Amino acid sequence: MRSDGRRATLQDIADRLGVSRSTASFAITGRGRVSDEMRRRVLDVADELGYRPNTVARNLRGARTGMLALRIPPHSTTMSYYTEAAFGVVEEAERAGLIVFLLTTDPDPERLRHLPADAVIILDPAIDDPVTHAMLNGRVPVVTGEPVPEGLPAGSGEVISDHDSAVRELLDHLVERGAQRPAMVFPDLKNHWAFTVRAVFESWCAERGIRPRVAEVPHPANPSQIHAAVADVLSEHDPADAILAVSDGTVLSIVTSAQQLGRRVGEDLLVAALVDTDVLPLTQPSITAIDLHPREFGRQCVRVAIAAIEAGDARQAGDAPRAPLREIVPVAVRRRASTLGTRDS
Repeated sequence: MRSDGRRATLQDIADRLGVSRSTASFAITGRGRVSDEMRRRVLDVADELGYRPNTVARNLRGARTGMLALRIPPHSTTMSYYTEAAFGVVEEAERAGLIVFLLTTDPDPERLRHLPADAVIILDPAIDDPVTHAMLNGRVPVVTGEPVPEGLPAGSGEVISDHDSAVRELLDHLVERGAQRPAMVFPDLKNHWAFTVRAVFESWCAERGIRPRVAEVPHPANPSQIHAAVADVLSEHDPADAILAVSDGTVLSIVTSAQQLGRRVGEDLLVAALVDTDVLPLTQPSITAIDLHPREFGRQCVRVAIAAIEAGDARQAGDAPRAPLREIVPVAVRRRASTLGTRDS
């Protein structure tokens, strides 16, 4: 709210920054070519002024509901990555004046056909998820967090991360710290991310003449199943000297199991996770992991969803169809004590 009590407008934001009204609008909705710095400045001023989009008027003009549906993988509500990504979705939707609701694990197909949403965001769409199949074959625009697996129709847009480079960087780091026989504890996931990280691991091993050790576990896996997998890769005649935890829900159990089996994590056994969480820097030892920036990932999904909605409006108005939207969220390897090894730094 402005100091005079009047509701803040886009023009107020533009005037404060000395930019055009369209620039302010593009920065808030994620449309157009606006730099990250300008977007940050616009959003900061919007927060300062208490700006809220006039969603009623906008929805009436576009015959929209003002709602986004969010789908996260089944059995993943305890995984912190999806919690953080979902918060990012909600935060960005709130900035844009949109409401977010969560699609249940097994909704009625009839209700899916009449879903009251302007777009659907599906995080890690899985080949075996019936909801993903229904939405990708429906009429509502779908934006996916990570690509759609082969065999499913493409969505209206996607947000991706460069997992190939990150996993390779992490594996190279393990070698630098003395590892020669890495293993992967791989959960039964059937999405593009899981297929990609396993393929990268196997390819990286093949390039170096290393036998790819993959211990498969159910998803979700309980501690005893993870313990059995860890015991398996550590009991071979040439036991693994490094273990990669694919999901953020397994790495702590892997560390506990390794310690119970007499291994010193960070010394004679290196352990790393392919998904970072707020807990991993605080464990003893702290655990090396790939930071996927899940909140920013969720925010970017909303920006692409808004662009996909507007692209659909443009098509209905007779404009030429646009190419599918794609945004990339950077990732980073966070090196910590669990992969220190015995080599000098």
